[in-house]
Amino acid sequence: MTVRAHIGLKELCTLSSSVKSFLGPIKSYKFIYDQDTQESALTCSAFRLLENLDLTGAIGQLLYETIQSHHKAYQTGTTTLCFLVGAWSKAVLECLHQGVPVSLIVSVMLEGLNSCIEIVESLYIKLDNVHLSNINSNNQVLVKDEGNACVTSSKNQSVSCTDQPVPSGFHHSNHLPKNRMQRQFTSHAGSVEGKTCHMNRLSHSRHFSVPNRSCFLSSASTLPTNFHTLLDLTQSLSHGNSEAMKLVQEAVHHLCESAETNSVTKNLFGASQLELCVLKSQSAFSNAFLGFTTLVTVDNYALVKNLEGKSLKAILVDGDVSENYRHIGFNKATNVKSIAEFKRIGKCEHDQSWISIAFKKIIDASIDLILVRGDVCQQFLMQCHGRGILVIPHVRPNVLQAFSECTGAEPVTYLTQINCNSLGCDVYISLCMIGSSILESSQKIALNLKARGLNLVTVVISCRLPAKEQLLEDTFRACSFRLHHALYDQKVFPGGGAVELLCLSHLRKHEETVKMFGLDCKDFNPSLWLSYSAIHYKGFIYKCLADGFYKYLSALLCNMSEYSSELEAMTFIENQLKKIRDFSSPSSYILNEYVKSIVTVDDQELPSSHRPIVYDNVTPKVEAWRRALHLVLLVLQSDAEIITGSAAHTQIVKGDLTGELLFL
Repeated sequence: MTVRAHIGLKELCTLSSSVKSFLGPIKSYKFIYDQDTQESALTCSAFRLLENLDLTGAIGQLLYETIQSHHKAYQTGTTTLCFLVGAWSKAVLECLHQGVPVSLIVSVMLEGLNSCIEIVESLYIKLDNVHLSNINSNNQVLVKDEGNACVTSSKNQSVSCTDQPVPSGFHHSNHLPKNRMQRQFTSHAGSVEGKTCHMNRLSHSRHFSVPNRSCFLSSASTLPTNFHTLLDLTQSLSHGNSEAMKLVQEAVHHLCESAETNSVTKNLFGASQLELCVLKSQSAFSNAFLGFTTLVTVDNYALVKNLEGKSLKAILVDGDVSENYRHIGFNKATNVKSIAEFKRIGKCEHDQSWISIAFKKIIDASIDLILVRGDVCQQFLMQCHGRGILVIPHVRPNVLQAFSECTGAEPVTYLTQINCNSLGCDVYISLCMIGSSILESSQKIALNLKARGLNLVTVVISCRLPAKEQLLEDTFRACSFRLHHALYDQKVFPGGGAVELLCLSHLRKHEETVKMFGLDCKDFNPSLWLSYSAIHYKGFIYKCLADGFYKYLSALLCNMSEYSSELEAMTFIENQLKKIRDFSSPSSYILNEYVKSIVTVDDQELPSSHRPIVYDNVTPKVEAWRRALHLVLLVLQSDAEIITGSAAHTQIVKGDLTGELLFL
């Protein structure tokens, strides 16, 4: 293997090849088994797959860190990122095989991707108005019953957060019709008159920030209007996870009822306002509860019953409750000890002294409830339990923030910091019930905390298999963040590969334009050979970049169960590209015609007039493209040590370069 073999790009192709089955609404799950620890995990996301693999190489670590960063920021789109990394790595290898200079590959591919990001702005679907349900002129809400007939109800009709759930796995009680695949969709109706639609470019990225541009749509456009119902939006964003998305929808209903509003906005709903509580239970259960729901040991049953119905005083501890805990900004060096520490008679006596001081602070403040972000000292926990004080450890930061906002309590780092500003009042506790039975799991009981103005909803789901817990949580988080990003961006893309098809058409048009320009320059000046050589390669680079979108689109169509083979999917893509070339406006064709031709497995039984438009998020998708290409180009330009490891260094030292030039 020579130095210029670009092993790094080949390794990216290998690592990315395993995520092809994760694209689309019908995913093939992968079961990962660790022979050393005897642990197993079930996954259908690129992030969890790489997380459970032993990636010791530099390239594997780069890929994992890129996907980890994207997952941390968006919680969705990692499979798209990983797949395109592999597709574009193959494209770059093809360019290198044809002798294209590295600098030209980098500049033209970045130029092509930025051009694609600009052209897809014409596919934005605005989400200016999202409501819980349709509202007619008489200020009444139109809802659908089980027979799909519209019935009228009051706008202020309340839905209890304690509705009895249906024990059906990842399902919950609702009045929506279900088809054979347990996924629901609704139709979008409306039209847009032929006019100029001003589209704002993404402004949060440093890579592009230019004035507004316009896109012109045909008068026959069948785009949905700016008015959307929550049901329409969530079903369009479910991506095959309709049961998890129904729980998100129910949670948003609770938030709207709590705020007494019918409008769903980014100020009302955020993914941080949803909590998840997983029960280890043999019986299937799922439901959404307003407030914070968590599990405590059965030893706390009598304590909870005693506190139930009372107005409680609470404090929030942003850290651990232990003698050795120090804030991250005050941690002492591990090899340095103060003289006072050597004067201690005994550690047990000192611990008792610390607990007594902290406990006295709590008693003086008449505190009933303590929410702790970290761990809690067992002796302190027992003393609080004996005095009727409930302590809940391992509370997530967003929960502490929600209670701080509604109760006015300022979180403290240490219990000695408790003062009048640290106390939160009017917190209420109750046991979660299923009919007349307490909701319990593995010697633990579920309780619910509420406070006036608490913008927090907890979704409770049960799981029989430990290996499936992480999968259920990831699915729920992905659904909640897809809705979060849609509301935050106030726009979405049409899904089903519509955006990638427009990029593919756009890049092929660029490729043809470059070829035509090259034919017009046959009689060129020899002194300008470098410029004409770049033009010759430019069309080929555009073709390779487009091949990445082509592979993504064909894999997506196959995983949507619309086409049984990749050949059928490729034939469909070529037919669509031909129709786009014959159409005056590519974006208008995609919005009006292509989205109608996409039929997922969920919609095959529905008439064409009732098939939904699948939506994709804007920012996560665009940033996934950008991160994928940047990673590929980074590996391409990396030095020989990163690309080929110690073998490259050995060859360089020996001078065995076989006459090749090595560029670092």
